[in-house]
Amino acid sequence: MPHPHAIRKDHNPFAFAGFLGPLRPLIFLRWTTYSCPHCGYVFRRDFWPNKVKLGKGERECPQCFKVFDDGTREWPKLGLGTKLHFFFPPLFLGIWGGLALAAILSLFIGPRDEHSWPVVFVISIPPLILWCPLRLIWVLRSISRFKGESLVRSLR
Repeated sequence: MPHPHAIRKDHNPFAFAGFLGPLRPLIFLRWTTYSCPHCGYVFRRDFWPNKVKLGKGERECPQCFKVFDDGTREWPKLGLGTKLHFFFPPLFLGIWGGLALAAILSLFIGPRDEHSWPVVFVISIPPLILWCPLRLIWVLRSISRFKGESLVRSLR
């Protein structure tokens, strides 16, 4: 029997702060809460609305002790687009794209004898080298959890 889904609620309390002048930066302050469908207990708050989370997909509420679907999925169950979104979230892509763009623009701004294409790679590749192994650890843990679940299901 499938479990009920967690309740997702988006909060944007300063949506109209743009009209208030100095409070204009507050329009970017928003978050999403996820709560138990049985008792309403908030178990997670995210500041990224479509964040991909890896997990079993089931959670027991610490308040009412009922099980529900928390929206997480294991790596083998995700589609290609969701996998790419997990590996390269928007904030990372923005930072990495900004570094790559700055490196490419430096080729055109500086004198030819001071810059070369290796500078582009030295500036833009290290974030990928540091980021991907961290995400890969979570992916490998998710795959091993999934294999353990499927093994248990096949023994039943």
